[in-house]
Amino acid sequence: MLRKTIVMNEDMVNDLNILAKKEQRDFSSALRYALRIGLLAVENPELTVQEIKDIIEARVDYEMGNVPELDLNSI
Repeated sequence: MLRKTIVMNEDMVNDLNILAKKEQRDFSSALRYALRIGLLAVENPELTVQEIKDIIEARVDYEMGNVPELDLNSI
């Protein structure tokens, strides 16, 4: 993992601390999570933030083996 120093205003730090507590994450994890959602939102403006969060959660569930692979022929 690469380490970088960034400068943020105090309001953004406070918002990230709140997100970290709500999501039960540490500050660094909350920052990475928010950044991932933000980048995906920029790349996919047609999706809502909730849809992006649902996709991330579904991908993690799939990678952890919690859901079987989707059979497109069954749809």
